[in-house]
Amino acid sequence: MTENLSDLTESQIETLIGRYPLPESVIDCVMTREELADAFATSLPTITEWMNKGMPVKDRGGQGKPYQLQLSHCWAWRQAWKASEDLRSDQVKKAQAAMRLALVGGSTGDSLEALDPKTRREILAVQIEQERFQRERNELLKREDVAEMLDNLFSMIRDSMESAPDRIERKETLPPKVTSDLVEICDEIVAETARRIAEFWSNRPVTVTVAKRELFDA
Repeated sequence: MTENLSDLTESQIETLIGRYPLPESVIDCVMTREELADAFATSLPTITEWMNKGMPVKDRGGQGKPYQLQLSHCWAWRQAWKASEDLRSDQVKKAQAAMRLALVGGSTGDSLEALDPKTRREILAVQIEQERFQRERNELLKREDVAEMLDNLFSMIRDSMESAPDRIERKETLPPKVTSDLVEICDEIVAETARRIAEFWSNRPVTVTVAKRELFDA
């Protein structure tokens, strides 16, 4: 862990709340363990486990009096814990990969081709899993998803621009020359949009085969 998240002082809790505030639509309140488990969509044993790890408790109760936990305190602590775990996991993966390279006489920045087949498969499996995780969080889009979005957007623009002169002509009495100019302008917009989409893809060609990959490629 990069920071001690157990036995927090009031000042440290306030710092965490400033860093990880409740979502905008959530009202802060005091909850029992059962209520907090329901709010976090987890189990009562998990809440107890978090408390044992240092999650702030407003009042431990006793003799039939329930525990009291401040929602904003628990949320901030949980988010800080998750951030620390994510950082640790990333550091461990990088250290493992670097150690594998060291064991075979390589160094950071060497291509995967410098490793034995088993190690290459393991490292590539980690990279594939990371890419899958990014896609699930909508941090990484597939090329075909972007292409579909651009095609749909262009179709909408093209259809709207092609029908615009007729729609305006029906609503307003326009001289033929004005209608003709509108058609020309709309055609130019459609053509320019198509050109820019084509340029977007030409600047991002598909890489069919990569001979070597860097160890820490994204």
